[in-house]
Amino acid sequence: MEQSYPVYFGTRPAGKVQVLRQGLYYRFICRCKLSGDVVCRLVATCSDQRENLGVVVPMDGGFGLDTKVPVKHLGEGELKFFLLPKHEITQGMFVPIIPEEPFAYIERLKEGFLARKGEQVGIVLPE
Repeated sequence: MEQSYPVYFGTRPAGKVQVLRQGLYYRFICRCKLSGDVVCRLVATCSDQRENLGVVVPMDGGFGLDTKVPVKHLGEGELKFFLLPKHEITQGMFVPIIPEEPFAYIERLKEGFLARKGEQVGIVLPE
């Protein structure tokens, strides 16, 4: 099985993903055009499954990703692909960092990432 699918960044087509079934794996070859201002992840959906395929990197004059994923992670059905800003996937609780105050979530720091909401800098922790 070999098929080609469009990949979207929001509602705008940004490129294509070639999908090859190789035994128990899907092989994904993505090529897309992006500005490079934002680090993006390629996400695949199939039925009710959603799989983060990884960060697209500079490749072939644009951006791309070559990866394999077990078929059982996505199942069988209609595949759809889209790009999301890297940290948009991890929705969670924003905890502001306030100088001179102890950080109450220090034991969970490795789970989160640094983010900014307006002028406030903080950590987003998965819920």
